[in-house]
Amino acid sequence: MATTKDIPTIGLALQGGGAHAAFTWGVLDRLLDEVERGTLSILAISGASGGALNAAACTYGLSRSPTDAKRALEQLWTLVGAASKWQPFYNFPTNLLKSPERWNVDLNPVVLAQSMLEPLSSPYAMPWLTNSLGSIMEAVIPDFGVVNDPKDAVPQLYVAATNVNLTALRIFGPGEISAKALMASACFPTLFEAVKIDGEFYWDGGYLANPALAPLVEWADDILSVLIDPLYTKHGPPERPSEINNRINEISFGASWVAEVRQIQLINELAAENPGLEHHGKPYSPKRFHVIRADRFMDEIGAASKNTPSIEFFRALREAGHAAADAWVRDWLPSVGKTSTFDLDKLVKNRIKGTPAAMRTVQQAEGKTV
Repeated sequence: MATTKDIPTIGLALQGGGAHAAFTWGVLDRLLDEVERGTLSILAISGASGGALNAAACTYGLSRSPTDAKRALEQLWTLVGAASKWQPFYNFPTNLLKSPERWNVDLNPVVLAQSMLEPLSSPYAMPWLTNSLGSIMEAVIPDFGVVNDPKDAVPQLYVAATNVNLTALRIFGPGEISAKALMASACFPTLFEAVKIDGEFYWDGGYLANPALAPLVEWADDILSVLIDPLYTKHGPPERPSEINNRINEISFGASWVAEVRQIQLINELAAENPGLEHHGKPYSPKRFHVIRADRFMDEIGAASKNTPSIEFFRALREAGHAAADAWVRDWLPSVGKTSTFDLDKLVKNRIKGTPAAMRTVQQAEGKTV
């Protein structure tokens, strides 16, 4: 029988991405099966935007059981879907397709009209559009004390938000988590008014950390990132204005993750050269990286569908996330605690290096990955 020391432990890093964050619902649903079986333990979760909502619901549910964590996640996305004004028939006629492209609304007239109006509108000019995320999270998490003072198997929870005036990252940790903090982390500025907390104004945490990895270093040597925005797209550069803006957001939101992974890897390399290196008074142990992603699927459903939430779409994303996590569990869970399963040199270091040779290496490596 496995002992606690034998169970692989991880820190979870959950990206945001609007409606696409429902992909992470499926990933967590599958990983919670392993928690239930005693083959995986989650020590800490860091999230931004939609990833923060997933992280909070999962953390709260785990205060009871993995089954309750699954229920909390389902409640979260059911409530978000119920609050949405998007209707499935808006996808017509592409919703008749069987492939993931049926959810692609990049050329949908409704979405194109929205994208044209977005630069001309402001949430401050439309006070009737209220942010319902606070009430939703209070329904999912009736007792925030559970996540603020985690006990036993409850993971440490960290939520990233962007300070609007200071251009600064704010990480809400245990003792600071609230419905307002979650609203701040998921506050996309063209949709919602900035969230005020302790006299400061906050926007979506994905601008400066998508998500923050540093808090996880304190708790786990294996960091599993669930990525929403595709790191790699095969087709040429986007040409239509909405597609250009969407890809700009994907790149900017993913850049912080790439940079932070590289930063931690540099510390790993420094520790290898200096065996006595300490971190907060304790010997530093190298960090191992793992990733669950579905770049091809995300590319097919298009970036514009991030703003088209519906429960049918959420369930399709959940299925995709569950499948991606199932493949990761089958192929890579045995490597947790032993080695990284994400090629940092090829897929991170070369992205930052930026030479033609480095770019060819990335392209070759990504061609085999996704």
